[in-house]
Order: sequence, then C-alpha cells, then structure tokens
Amino acid sequence: MAGITGWFDHDRDISHDLAVARHMTAALATRGPDDERLWAAPHVVLGHRRLAIADPVAQPAVVRAGGRSVTVTFDGELYNRASLAERLGRDGSDAELVGAAYLAWGERCVREFDGPFAFGLWDGTALVVARDHIGLRPLYYCETPTGALFASEPKALLSHPLVEVAVDLDGLREVLSFAGTPGHAGYRGMRKVEGGHLIRFDRTGAHHTRFWGLEDGEHTDDFDTTVDRIRELLADSVARRVGTDDGFSIMLSGGLDSSLVTAMAAKVLRDKGVDRIRTMAVDFVEHARNARKSGTDDSTFAAELARHIGTDHQDILLDRELLLGALPRAAAVRAYPDLPCPVGEMTTALYVFFKAVADNTSVTMMGEWADTLFGAFLRMEDPEVVARRTLPWVASGQLHVRSTGLGSGLFDPTLLKQLDLPGYCADRYRDEVAVMPSGGIESDHDRRMREISYLYLRGWMEMGLAQDDGLTSAHGLRFRAPFADPALMQYVYTIPWSTKTFDGRSKGLLRKVAEGFVPKSIVDRPKNPFPSTPDLAHASALRAEALAVLDDPNSPVLPLIDVAATREAVADVEALATGWQGRGDVEMVLQVDTWLADYRPRLEL
Repeated sequence: MAGITGWFDHDRDISHDLAVARHMTAALATRGPDDERLWAAPHVVLGHRRLAIADPVAQPAVVRAGGRSVTVTFDGELYNRASLAERLGRDGSDAELVGAAYLAWGERCVREFDGPFAFGLWDGTALVVARDHIGLRPLYYCETPTGALFASEPKALLSHPLVEVAVDLDGLREVLSFAGTPGHAGYRGMRKVEGGHLIRFDRTGAHHTRFWGLEDGEHTDDFDTTVDRIRELLADSVARRVGTDDGFSIMLSGGLDSSLVTAMAAKVLRDKGVDRIRTMAVDFVEHARNARKSGTDDSTFAAELARHIGTDHQDILLDRELLLGALPRAAAVRAYPDLPCPVGEMTTALYVFFKAVADNTSVTMMGEWADTLFGAFLRMEDPEVVARRTLPWVASGQLHVRSTGLGSGLFDPTLLKQLDLPGYCADRYRDEVAVMPSGGIESDHDRRMREISYLYLRGWMEMGLAQDDGLTSAHGLRFRAPFADPALMQYVYTIPWSTKTFDGRSKGLLRKVAEGFVPKSIVDRPKNPFPSTPDLAHASALRAEALAVLDDPNSPVLPLIDVAATREAVADVEALATGWQGRGDVEMVLQVDTWLADYRPRLEL
C-alpha cells in the first residue's frame, strides 16, 4: 500500500513546479505516512508516499537496462516477484521489477503481474498508468489540454490548480444512486482507470488498452471436478497471499467465507513451520450481546473454528460511541474515498472497525467477495428483483426501500425528479449489458443470472473495492482477499447458476467446497448480516446532529433536501433507532452536508 501521483505535460517544462506536485503527493499522506519523494523531468513529475512496512525501498524508482531507463511510482504488491526476478535476471523491489518488465516486454508486461497494483511509469516519451486485473488498487486520472494527471485518490487530483472541484448531474446521480458505474469518479472531468486497463498518455492523446476482463464460455467440468477445481484455485490464491511475519493476521468472523480462508491459510502456515496463527474478530459490544442471546452471534462460531484449527484468536469489542459525532463521519467520507456513500452508518462503522484491526496487525486476510463471486446477491429470492432491467442491487433498493433507492428519501422531490435516478440506473444497466461477453450454452435463467453476476462483479465490486482500500489505507492497514483472484473469478463466473445453487441454498456450491475444511455447523449456518446499530443513544446523537444542520442557515445541504421531511424523520428517536432505512436517509443528509462543507464542489445542476 502506498500513495502514488503524477503530472504529465507535453507542451512545457513542469520540472520546476514542484510545489504543485508536492501538494498532490501530500494529500495522500495516510496511504504512506513514512516518507515522501518526488522525481522530476522536463515534462513529468512523479510522486510517492511510502508505508515503510510495505515499501522498504524508496520510490519513485529509476530502472535502467540496455541503454534505456524508466521511472516508476508503484502501489501494491506482486505475489510472483520471485518468478519475475528469475525471468528478468535481476532482483529488486516490486517497483523496480515493474520497470524492468516494461523495459523487457513493453506494455504487455502488465499481463505477467500477479497481485494488486497500480502504477505510473515514465518511459522518456509517454506516461503509462495501469491498474491490476480486478482493480484491487485504486487509480484516478484527469486529462488536461496538454497532458494528464493521475493519483491513488481523488483528493490528490482535486488539489491541482488545473482541476476544478465540480460535480455535474451525472456526478450527483452517481453519489445518490449507488450505481457504481465503472470508470466514473463522481467529479466532472475525472475518471477511474478500470481494473485490467492500461492507458498511455503521449503528445497524441490517451491510448487505452484492456489487458484483462471476464470472458464467457461453456462450463464443461462435471460437478465433482468443479468442486475440486475451486478448492485448488482458492488454495493457490490463499497460499500466494499468506504472510509468515508476526504482523500477519486473518479476519475470522465465524462465517463460511472467512472460516474457509482461515482453514486453508492455517495449512499453508503450518507447512511453512509457523506455529502461531493469529485470527481476530471485531464487533460492537451491544450487537454482540444481543446476538449471543439469540444464538446468532459470530463470536461463538469464530471460537469454534479457532479451536478446530488451533489459532491464537482475539475478539475485539468496540463501543458504539465511536460512531457518534461529525468527526468519524467526516473521516469516513474522506476515506471512502472523497464521496458520500448511501449505506447508512456502515461506512463509518467499517472505518472504526479497520482502525481497531490496524491497532493490532499490519496485514490482514479476509473472506471478502465470496458472496459476490458465488451469488449471495441482495434479494435474489425475489423474482421481481431478478426480472427488473436495471442494476440488480439498485432493483433491490427500489423494490424493498423506495423507488429512488437507498439514502435518497430526504432529498428534495424536485431535485430527485430532475436527477431521475431510476432512469439513470436503467441506462447504466443497458450500457453494461451491451459490452458483456456473450457465449456459453445454458438455460434462459442461467443466462440471466450470469448477467446479474457480471453486473455485480463490475459495478458492485468496484464500489466495494473502493471502500475496502480507502478505509484500510486510511489506517495504514494492508488487506488481502483470496476470493478476489483473477483465475478463480474467471472460473467461477462461467459456472451455471443451477450448479452454484445445486441444493437450493445460497452459495450451495461454496458450502460443498468447504466440506472437510470447516465444521459442519459453520458450513450450514446462515449468513449473518453486517451489524447494524438499533440503539437509542446512537439515534439521539443522530437526531441532534441533524437538527443542528437544519437550524444552521449556512448548512450547504439545505438547498438539496426536503427540510420538513428531514425534521419529521428525526422527530421520533425510538423509530429512528429501530429503522435502518430512516437512519440511512438521515446519515446520507449528514454525509452530503459534510462533503459539501469539506470539499466545496461547485454543483452544476
């Protein structure tokens, strides 16, 4: 994990504009609190923020071979660095190997990298930026009239004088709809480099190359072979992500996904002679107490798995007071990154969660993305959600929350009509389906569910990856997710839905994969949702914050919301405490107010 940024201008010498580049680089300090370096040439400046435990060698790195040189600023880690070093005939840091690979193989080198990465590279004539196959590491860019800017997070680009902090209608639609449009960054003129893409900026403009993406095809393996192949691919993915140092841990919730990852990781570690295997679980005290009474708490199952495997397990219990007030919310908005997120208090809760994890470990492995990969989608038991021709997670919100979707209930009706969030999401759905790979032989229902899988693995996963990276990077924590592996994702993607749910249960195929690795009680347990906070103290604090915003005539969110409806929404504290949807609406008003006050974007509505 690191912060990377750069500025390319083919028309003038910018090597003396280091104050601007230094400002951009400093904006990424939480990603790399240990060191800051700049490298400059007449038409380019590259910046790097270093986290010492992840980047032992300072960057940007200058690499030379055969009379040529390149300079690289790199964020991520290469799991195949040993084999790359052998093939290239040289050793060095990950950044140095990226540079050497580019000198040896050109732009096709990105196909050879295994692991999460984002980088900017100057080859003497062009700026090359790329993001790993899936998009585990973030990368944003802006084109300028005479070049381009790039950075790990929007905040670095927004600090450049050529970038106007502006949000147009589509940007606000992205914020309020939760569409997760691939490539969209929310701010006008800013884009995300999509996962599996490389862009070359030179005097003639921007040249885009897609080097990886999901491909369709017929799944020909029988059921037993499919189970064995998933086990093989997942075990290999886990093995490449396991760390043997004391700073490595595994997040163990006691659910199917994290338990399977833990079991496989424990075997790898013991084969390497590691006796102490650290696992940890994080929860809020009140939620854990209530769940224990109902017999649904994660801690019981996590303890069972820890005993079964023999891990050194730690339960971390947090007070919900950590969620209260404007400061944690503002920190979560800056970490998300740099935009509100319409999922209630979940973003703030995750921010607090990851801080607790970072206080106890420097690298953690998670069972994240198994749900998305194996089809535990929102409300897929509802045929109306499946049938609706829009983004499927949006369809769930439209049918089970409100027609305009999550978090939008207190915004001004005239504004919502102008934004037409349902129409926007339907358009984004059509855009995605139009470029979806086609092929394979399957039933109509299997084909439809593969379409839904594709959409989740694109937009939904892109939003989740931004959240995972932003909220962990804010605390200097590195996370690894074995289910987010290109080979595993591609194989599972082509498996028919009827096979994934062969026994009529959500993630039935993954449960079969887990048999023999984890206790039957964990294989069979239903999924436990992310802990919500139905608490009077939390609701009372939320009400007080909302009233303070409503009573301040200078609150920037007031022109965008229905003030009367917002007052009514916070009038009954008990109803607010027990209603997740209502709290989510109030949270979104407060997030947008915080965002507008902090970032001061010009709204082009």
